Amino acid sequence: MTTFNRNILITALLLVALPTLANAALNDYFVSTEWLAANRSQVVVLDTRQAPLFLVGHIEGAHHVPRSEFLETRDGVKSLVPTTTAFEALMERFGITPETTVVTYAEDDNPYAARLAWTLLFYGHAKTLVLDGGYDKWAAEGRQTSLLPTAAAAPSHYRVSQPGKARAEADYVLTQLGNPAVLIWDTRTPEEYEGSKVRADRGGHIPGATHLNWTELQHEVGGVKVLKNEAEIRSLLAAHGIGDGREVIAHCQTGIRSSYATLVLQGLGYTQVKNYDGSWIEWANNPNLPIAVGAGTSQHDEIALLRD
Repeated sequence: MTTFNRNILITALLLVALPTLANAALNDYFVSTEWLAANRSQVVVLDTRQAPLFLVGHIEGAHHVPRSEFLETRDGVKSLVPTTTAFEALMERFGITPETTVVTYAEDDNPYAARLAWTLLFYGHAKTLVLDGGYDKWAAEGRQTSLLPTAAAAPSHYRVSQPGKARAEADYVLTQLGNPAVLIWDTRTPEEYEGSKVRADRGGHIPGATHLNWTELQHEVGGVKVLKNEAEIRSLLAAHGIGDGREVIAHCQTGIRSSYATLVLQGLGYTQVKNYDGSWIEWANNPNLPIAVGAGTSQHDEIALLRD
């Protein structure tokens, strides 16, 4: 084999060995206030904050979306992705078509906007963006807000062609425990991960899960929390072994915070990313699923708990 042919073969093998990388950027998922102000008339804006906050001020023309309309309870598990029928009805209510660009927002440190955006993306709505800094940044910059109710949109016709694959369920997560090609990212607080703060039937974490609080993806600029830059995020993730070529399954308590983390990974070009929307509330409340407690246990020892 000539040196030229050998180099071509090596290059081809390297490309095959990097299946998780794709052409993507953080601004494919998170949009600045400057961008939204310049494109306001071309997009539909959805406000995911609590209703009282919407009533005392919202982005001009934004539609309020109650969380109950994009989070469902099924089989006793709350905050799951809505059914296809429910999702289509929600889109039609706001006049959204598959070609509509949608921008979601909440407070600067509120991940519910990311959860709604993740839901749209899961159902194949590619033109979906989260407003970085949320309403706090928009209002702090003196941009146009309103107290008046937004006029109802003309209903549209919306049909999902095919749901995406960026969602994990408990059975799938269970089968991946101990798989070196899969990393489980727990995006909750340290107290939740260790088990000292219990918000379900049991406290602790999924055995083998790597912990990194989703809030570490943000920093404060001018009194408002916004996404860190790409270099900072990549360094942070690398320090925790996240996004190193393995499939990543992110979770939190109810799949809200982990939605933000999922979008960040996708914005960095990783395609083997799943959000476990059942998350800890489902996992911990099922006594048949294994858990681990504490912060200092190694992955080897945690997986060993499954055999005890």
